[in-house]
Amino acid sequence: MENDKYKEYAIKVLNGEITTCNYVKQACKRYLSFFEKYDFRSDKIDKVVNFIRRLKHFTGAHNGKPFELLPY
Repeated sequence: MENDKYKEYAIKVLNGEITTCNYVKQACKRYLSFFEKYDFRSDKIDKVVNFIRRLKHFTGAHNGKPFELLPY
């Protein structure tokens, strides 16, 4: 399913593959419940993610490097 890449982190947290605190587990449960309630358009999300990846830091130690999006 095309939405799986956006669910992967939450599923791994809830399966115990990624160790987290209870607050993160609760957030992952809540996040996964959104897929049942709302229309999730991965094509729209992909556009936003691709745009953010093109942005670059302009100061500090990461100057000139692109933003790195983390799975959470």
